[in-house]
Amino acid sequence: MDGSRVAYDVAAGHGAKRRCNAVFVWNVVRNAVTKVSGRETCDADGTSTGAGVRELALAGGRAAWIVNKGGNSESDDYLYSSSVTRSGERIVASARRTGNVDGVLTGNWIGGLVGSAGFLAVDHWATDAAGAVDMVQLQRVGTRLGDLAEGPETMLAQSTDGRQVAVLRGEPDSTIGLYSTRGVLLRSVTSRGKATEVALRRDYLAALTTGNTLEVYNSHSGRLLRTWRLAPGAHSLDVSSGLAAYASGARVHVVRLSTGKSVFGVRAGATVSAVQLEPTGLAYAFGRGDRPGKIVYVPMKRVLPKTATPAKPA
Repeated sequence: MDGSRVAYDVAAGHGAKRRCNAVFVWNVVRNAVTKVSGRETCDADGTSTGAGVRELALAGGRAAWIVNKGGNSESDDYLYSSSVTRSGERIVASARRTGNVDGVLTGNWIGGLVGSAGFLAVDHWATDAAGAVDMVQLQRVGTRLGDLAEGPETMLAQSTDGRQVAVLRGEPDSTIGLYSTRGVLLRSVTSRGKATEVALRRDYLAALTTGNTLEVYNSHSGRLLRTWRLAPGAHSLDVSSGLAAYASGARVHVVRLSTGKSVFGVRAGATVSAVQLEPTGLAYAFGRGDRPGKIVYVPMKRVLPKTATPAKPA
């Protein structure tokens, strides 16, 4: 979600219900839905080991998504972009690796797609014959990919607010790198617990840890502000307007970053798979088995109590 728009993917049907895989953009203010993908994304679910549309991002007037296709001995990533107001996908980049999809794959990968406020970024990396990562680049997504920063510490982008990019680094350092949209490393933040997800918005950097805690940092200084306990199984973290939203089982939670107190909660009809929070409101997706999935939008005036106001920036 970015602003008043939500991007989502609908998988291809099977048998008598066969249809194209398609990416849509829903303008929640106008309640208008636009199909933005085209012929190539139609076949995203048509390979034996591919993941289909694996990642989605929105940035102002642009949508972007990664399609993964694969067989027994190869796997390919395709990065597409389109306007949010019409169907017109174009391929920006692709990557291929070969070997054994159940073992080692050697070659190139694309992932870590993030977007906000007109800015899109992604990671591009390569693995050697042993499966070890030997090249990583954080890149801007335009009509083509443009280099921002290079090195293993730039993997893997998880969040951006259009001003900074948050990279959640893997072992052994387990740090969070904050980069400018020009690729300059601004600071590194070491989380107290083992971070599994991070979300960035203006003055706040939030980290979800394996201990079901939420660590709240000042994104400009890297200073730890607060640590809050969350519901077990927390995932799909997002932050906006001094609030943090996340999913736990079939529930969606919204808490204040300043106090850790709940301001909104809802039980969905099935396990929640994704949560997004913007100044306009909250969106979450859920589904069960072969039943149609659902996306729900809750305006911010319903998320916050009538007497509440968003927390001031840190």
